[in-house]
Amino acid sequence: MGVPFHVCKESLDLAVDDLFDADPQIQAVGIARHENAFGFKAVKNTAKIVANAAASHAKRIPKTIKKVPVVIDSVTSDIEPHLMTPHPLAASFIPEQQQHRPLACGLQVQNVDDDDRQRQAGALGQNLIIIGTLGCFVRRVSGQVAVLSNNHVLAGENRGQKGTDRILQPGNLTFAANQHIATLTDFVVLQPSPANARPAKGNVVYNSVDAAVADVEQSIPFTQAFLPTRSLPGPHGTASPKVGDRVFKVGRTTGLTHGTITAVGIVVGPIAYDPGNCWFNQQFEIVGDNGILFSDHGDSGSVIVSTTGEVIGLLYAGNGTQTYACPIDKVLIDLNCSLV
Repeated sequence: MGVPFHVCKESLDLAVDDLFDADPQIQAVGIARHENAFGFKAVKNTAKIVANAAASHAKRIPKTIKKVPVVIDSVTSDIEPHLMTPHPLAASFIPEQQQHRPLACGLQVQNVDDDDRQRQAGALGQNLIIIGTLGCFVRRVSGQVAVLSNNHVLAGENRGQKGTDRILQPGNLTFAANQHIATLTDFVVLQPSPANARPAKGNVVYNSVDAAVADVEQSIPFTQAFLPTRSLPGPHGTASPKVGDRVFKVGRTTGLTHGTITAVGIVVGPIAYDPGNCWFNQQFEIVGDNGILFSDHGDSGSVIVSTTGEVIGLLYAGNGTQTYACPIDKVLIDLNCSLV
């Protein structure tokens, strides 16, 4: 039997410590629906290979914590940042992968200068580009309009050079002036944790968001809306994530998908980023309707939107079953900006 939401919230920190400590295959813990009330939910990658030392310290996963029920959701994939490295000429039926002016929410974008540096360093194939999704448009305190997406989309997982890195739409192997839509302005630095970090040890460095902004070039038209063919409400205002809320997103890989927020207050980790393993807290989880894939690689940076158009979060990771997003209000605070 479930318990009231506030009871879960009061014991969430203990649940995070106990559940991550109990099983090294657990990668997310949060508050979810349980019968007609709430309980704790842990996501466990049963296919994850763990070191013998870690496996030997595994404990029996408790069925309750402080009388709050615990449910385990088993998957077979790690939680990963949802970036993608396709060939720029790869064919697709998703309209967001094509060039569009005015710019709209959900379009494919690329940091062409970071890709070039990565290619020269041998970290990216010669015929590949790293792409993600333009979430929406924000206004910085200076009044300048900027595109909002993830750090790992616009800023190359902390490698980005503010004021110089050029953002293309849809993207190209080399700089193309007709695709130059924005310049990287700011990003929230991703903070890695030690390789052996666990919440119960007290050595986890938590991140709140994976987010960045790039100032839109003066000559580039934009609209705070999705492509007209989507017939969707444009992003306006913000809302906090709540379990059971119906949402949608538009991304460059899977296009328009609908789903439900299934857990909140989530601790997620470790997620492999270029600077190291990163952990996140106070995140939320979405699952696609009727078993569909809500997001995939390349959808990173998409905004999670309510059925009436309020922006709830910024998508950054997933495992093929669950999608993870950071609350939009925290994103806007950390980047000192507001929705257009």
